Amino acid sequence: MKTIYRKSTHPLIPGYHENGALQLVAASGVTFILFHFTRIMLLMMEHDKQEVFNLLFPNLGLNTLEMLKHKWWTVITYGWVHHGFFDWFTNMIWLYCFGSVLQNLCGYRQLIPLFAIAIIAGGAFYEASQLFYVPDGDHSAQYFFGAQAGVLALGVAALTLSPKYRLHIAPGFSIPLPLVVGIYLVLDIIVYLPDQLNSIVLCLGGALTGFIYAQVIKQNYNPGEWIYDTLGKVQNIATPNEEEFKEKKSTKRIELLRQMYEPKKGISQQRIDDILDKINEFGYHSLSREEKDVLFRAGKDN
Repeated sequence: MKTIYRKSTHPLIPGYHENGALQLVAASGVTFILFHFTRIMLLMMEHDKQEVFNLLFPNLGLNTLEMLKHKWWTVITYGWVHHGFFDWFTNMIWLYCFGSVLQNLCGYRQLIPLFAIAIIAGGAFYEASQLFYVPDGDHSAQYFFGAQAGVLALGVAALTLSPKYRLHIAPGFSIPLPLVVGIYLVLDIIVYLPDQLNSIVLCLGGALTGFIYAQVIKQNYNPGEWIYDTLGKVQNIATPNEEEFKEKKSTKRIELLRQMYEPKKGISQQRIDDILDKINEFGYHSLSREEKDVLFRAGKDN
């Protein structure tokens, strides 16, 4: 796949259904609201803060490798939940920035699959890193939340596909994509140093996923296309084809009409069929007086 893109060229924002970056922001926003709405409701129901913490955090966030054995799904859920508003808001800005670039390069259908795979890969790297490094002290009550692995995967994938891409902020002013991705990576590293090396490994897992995914795209493969193809097939099964439904309905109607008429002296079956086809296509009102008379005389009751 030849990457000739060097700057952002789309002056208009794609609509929601063709904007993978916006869909990811919306999904993350919904999960953020649901998480905190649930937490607030539980507190209003007079549950203790520690009780609420024990109910939500261990079931959604990444923790120790030992806990993963019992709550394997957290390697997926952690990336769709943010504990603080600032974390969510800043991540969404970076996500939309990198996501918009990537969908300009390879289409919106690659964003959600890459993001989801990177979240899982980042979580796996986080847990696997505990085999080699375990922070000092008791970290059993500390949980990792956030979409950093997915966001970084989008940025690295875009950078891999088009390293000379520039984001044009204003006329005559642009920023090279490598600089933007580098700033995000450095900020992530600074935040997690020196005590959260496992979180840095998580981000590196996301970055590696983005790099590999982009290399696959460069080989003219669309690794995320199968998800949309599958969803399309499910939708076709669940939603009957309108044209096919009309055709079946029309065929059944013609059969019923033909049962009402029969050939008689001076009226052939072909003549009856032609008139019935005309009714089916244009309606009874389209018949001439002579055609109506033919049908009347061909009626089985006459």
